Amino acid sequence: MSSDGTQRKRSRRNVLKGLGLAGVTGLAGCGSNGSNGSGGTDGAPGTVGDQSVEITFWDYFGGTENEEIEALVADFEEEHSNITVSSEAVPFDEFVDNLFTSVASGNAPHVASYWMSFSTFLEAEGVIDPIDEYLSEGLDPYYDIVEPAATVGDSTYALPMDVHAHMLVTNDTVMEEAGAETPTNFEEFKTAANAIQENTDARPFPLLQDNSPIGAMRYFYGLLLQHEGASLVEDGEPVYHENEGGQRSAEFMDQVTDEFGWDQTSLSDAQERTNLFLDDQVGMMFVGNWQANNFENEDGEIPDDLEFTYHRPYVFPGEARRAWAESNGFFFPTNDSHTETEKQAAVQFVEYITQNNPLWAQTAGHLPATPEVAESEEVTSSPRYEEYDIVSTLAGMAEDGELVYQPPLEFDMYATDITNPLVGIYSQDSDPQDALDQSANAFSSRMS
Repeated sequence: MSSDGTQRKRSRRNVLKGLGLAGVTGLAGCGSNGSNGSGGTDGAPGTVGDQSVEITFWDYFGGTENEEIEALVADFEEEHSNITVSSEAVPFDEFVDNLFTSVASGNAPHVASYWMSFSTFLEAEGVIDPIDEYLSEGLDPYYDIVEPAATVGDSTYALPMDVHAHMLVTNDTVMEEAGAETPTNFEEFKTAANAIQENTDARPFPLLQDNSPIGAMRYFYGLLLQHEGASLVEDGEPVYHENEGGQRSAEFMDQVTDEFGWDQTSLSDAQERTNLFLDDQVGMMFVGNWQANNFENEDGEIPDDLEFTYHRPYVFPGEARRAWAESNGFFFPTNDSHTETEKQAAVQFVEYITQNNPLWAQTAGHLPATPEVAESEEVTSSPRYEEYDIVSTLAGMAEDGELVYQPPLEFDMYATDITNPLVGIYSQDSDPQDALDQSANAFSSRMS
C-alpha cells in the first residue's frame, strides 16, 4: 500500500470499559449479531453471515480521537468475531494523494476517512464507490442535514462520524467585567465588543485564529452564509466576489482588524488568541466546537476558573441563521479486488461505529451523527453538553436545519491561491474587493 502510515493491527479488547464508557452497546445499531447486513453466506449485497472477512481501514485521527476510534473498532470486533479490521494511520496532509495512488495501483483500502463534504470531489476523481445497496437503513439514522455532503446525485458515498461547526464562544468573566450581554444579532454584537474594548484590557473579538488558508475560507464562508440568498457559486461560476453577501463579509473581515480595532493583524502564532482567552484577555471568538479541547490544561481538564459558554453564532452582518459545518466522513474507495462480502462488511463496520459513538461528544464536543446517540444519557450528562452548552447548542442547530456544508465542488476549494487572498484581508495586506476578485479568479479557473 502506498503510504507512509504506520500499520497497527488492533487486537480485540474492550477498551471502552477502560474509558469508563459502559453502556455504549445499548445505542443505535448494536446487537449481538450486529444490526446491519447479518445472515446469509453467498456474498450478495446485504450479507456477511459467518464468513471470516478482513477489511482495511485508513484514518488520520490523532490523540484522543484516535484512542476513541480504536475503542469503537475493538468493540465492533468483539461483537462481530468473524470480521477483522486492519487499520493504518495515514497523515492527514498525505491522505488524498495516497488515496489516489492506492486506487490507481489497485491497492485501495475498504474504508478511508476524510472530510465528508469532499464527496463530489472524490466521486469526480473516480476514487470512491456508492454504497446504497449495502446500507441497512439508508441515511435514516443520521441527522437530515448530512445528506447533501454524504451524497452525489441520488447515490450515497459516505457516512458521517460526527457533525462539527463554527460557534460563538464568550469568555464570561470578560463579558461580566465589561458589562456586556450575550449578543443575538449584529447590533448587539457590536455593542458587546465595544463595551469590552472600552471597559476592559481584553481584545473584544478575534475572527481568524491564525494564518491557515483553510480557516480563512471557512470563516469567510460562515460569514457569507448569514446573508440571505448569498452563495459561493451559481450556475457553475463563483459569485461571492460580486454579490452583496460576499462583499459585506470581506468588508467585515477587514473592519475587525482596522476600523473596529477588535483584533490585531498578526496571525503567525496559532495559539496566541487561545492563550489570551484562557488568560481572560479575549472576550468573544468565532471558533469550532472542538476549540474547547485547547482550553484543557496539562491534566486534560478545563480549568475551574475558566468561565465560558458556546452560543449559536448568528451575530454577524446579515440575518440568515446558517452556519458552516463539516463531518469526519468514511468513504469506500474503488478497488475491483474487493468482494461483495468485503464491501458489505465494510459498510456494516462503518454503520456500527458511526451509530454507536458518544465518545467524541464527551471529549471533543462534536455532535454525534445520529439523534439517538446525541440524545443518549452518555452524551447529555457530559460537561460539553450541559455545562458549556457545546453539544446541546449544536444539536439544536442541526435539528433546526441551520448547519450547512460547503457546496458540492469537483475540486478542493481550500487551494491556497483561492484562500490566501482572504487571509490578506484580515492581515491588512489586501484590499477586500481586490482579494475577492483574486480568489474568485482562482476559483473560476478550477471550474472551467
